[in-house]
Order: sequence, then structure tokens, then C-alpha cells
Amino acid sequence: MAGRPPKPTHLKILQGNPGKRPFNQDEPKPKSGIPAMPKWLKSYPIAVKEWKRESRELNDMGVMTTADCGTLAMRVFLAAEIQRLAAEIKVEGYTISGEEGEKRNSKVSDLKTFISEYRAFGNLLGLDPSSRVKLRAAPKKEKSSLEKFMEQKKRVCQN
Repeated sequence: MAGRPPKPTHLKILQGNPGKRPFNQDEPKPKSGIPAMPKWLKSYPIAVKEWKRESRELNDMGVMTTADCGTLAMRVFLAAEIQRLAAEIKVEGYTISGEEGEKRNSKVSDLKTFISEYRAFGNLLGLDPSSRVKLRAAPKKEKSSLEKFMEQKKRVCQN
């Protein structure tokens, strides 16, 4: 049996360590910050919009690292696919009439699967209430006016 996946050390630190088990001192520590968006994702406009929104949110929460690129890319791709399927189901309906009579639109099952996967990736990133409630982030220091200006310029250049 597989059991629960091990919790990353940085999440254990943020959540506290009630079991007092020792931390893995040799765990890799990826660089904090927003990773570059994968090129393949740029052909999905909704995913690009979600990438920008969620990456900023995760970065502001202090949990975004450059190693989270693939996880975030999969989540925002699923967000785009969920929106596409939902729009198609709205037009086609939940059931489709055919020679055998009424049957469930197969896109409904796909949508259900995508939503489940989307939630799982959100949980991995700390984007749902149940995973976030356990986190205790360190208080953020106030940014200087120069830091704020540079961030604003960086966002303008990225768009």
C-alpha cells in the first residue's frame, strides 16, 4: 500500500511539527520565485491568464518556487480544459440523444476527472482552504518603494 506522500520539509516548518520528528536536513531547497512559463502553455490563452494570476498569488503567499513550474503548468492547463469542456457541455447538454436513446455526454465524465485533478494540484501548491489552513507563513517585511517600482516594471515587461 502506498499511503500518504511525505510532506515537504518547508511545509512541515510552516505547519509546525507536532510529532517532533526530525526534519530531512538534506532535502533540496529550490529557489523561491516565479518560474518561467513553459513555451507549450502559451498556445492556451486561458492557461496563460491563470498562470499569471496563480503564480503571483503563490509568490505573494511565499510558497512559489522555481521547481513548481510543472505542477503549476498542469494546474493552469486543467483550468483551461475545464472552462472549454464546461462551455461545450453548456451547448451540447449533459445528455445526448442518439440511436440508442438518451445517453450521458462523455464530456461530463472528462470534466469531473479534470476538476478532481485540478483540485489535487491546488492541494499540492497550497491553493485550497484545507491545505492553506495548516500553513503558518512568516510575516512579510514591507517592501521599499524601489522594490515596488521594480516589481511593477517587471510585470509590465512580462505582459
